[in-house]
Amino acid sequence: MNASLWTPPDDQHEALRQLVAADGWMLDVDGCLVRTTKAGGAGGEAIDGAAELLDWLRRHGKRFVVCTNASQRPVRTYAAHLRGIGLDVADDDMMTAATAAADYIAMTHPNARVLVVGDTGLSEAVVERGLRLSAPDATDADVVVVGAADSFTSASINGACLSIADHGAAFYVSVDTPWFHGGVRRSVASSSAIAAAIGWVTGVKAQICGKPSQAIGEVLKNRLGGEGKRLVVVGDMASIEVQLAHQMGALGVLVMSGGTAASDLPHLPPEHQPHWHGRDVGELIRQMKTLSA
Repeated sequence: MNASLWTPPDDQHEALRQLVAADGWMLDVDGCLVRTTKAGGAGGEAIDGAAELLDWLRRHGKRFVVCTNASQRPVRTYAAHLRGIGLDVADDDMMTAATAAADYIAMTHPNARVLVVGDTGLSEAVVERGLRLSAPDATDADVVVVGAADSFTSASINGACLSIADHGAAFYVSVDTPWFHGGVRRSVASSSAIAAAIGWVTGVKAQICGKPSQAIGEVLKNRLGGEGKRLVVVGDMASIEVQLAHQMGALGVLVMSGGTAASDLPHLPPEHQPHWHGRDVGELIRQMKTLSA
């Protein structure tokens, strides 16, 4: 757990005052900024208030990262789609579970040979960080990392298992949640399913690089200005974004436009309890504007 720079707010109004004063923001995509059935906002539509919130952050000089647990496509693909539905998100504003994994692996395993079990979003991120890609069927990789894909080859799964079991490769996965929630309906998280299978074979559990994890928390803090910044994490999953906020010592904002319902609030454990909650980002920005006018 990271120490918080915040005074724990006593109520929703005090939480809003602290949100307006925050230095940096992490905004979830699916179920938060976009209502969709596919990870990364693909095929979805912007949620009320999403464009307005991004505009407010820019005009007030706030650092922000738009962060999705998607890992299948490159950042530029997800960012282009968001711009296409009216959200002003530059490629550099975007982070995926794949880029978080690549950043973390580059920090902790410099010059590693990395076997990617996934798609171009993960393999391109690994190469862009100066790491070396192992062949899909390599059995002696230094690092194995699993991301989302439409299909996985038996050669890459076999290579991953042998690299871990016989070569002692470090083992990472983009996410380990069983389901993806985008505000419409759920679908299976393929990276979690494949990593669980590799873990079953090898007896080694993958370290998570996406939300919520210590790995992405470190990467996000670096992106948002380093230690000493007052940060906010916004999302629709109490067990993901709000838990990440607590891990980072940030304020957790929970919107009810995706995977968590208002009826869930009384039953959430302390580490999943938000500092502020509301219907959607539209309600959030309207209340923030009232204070910052």
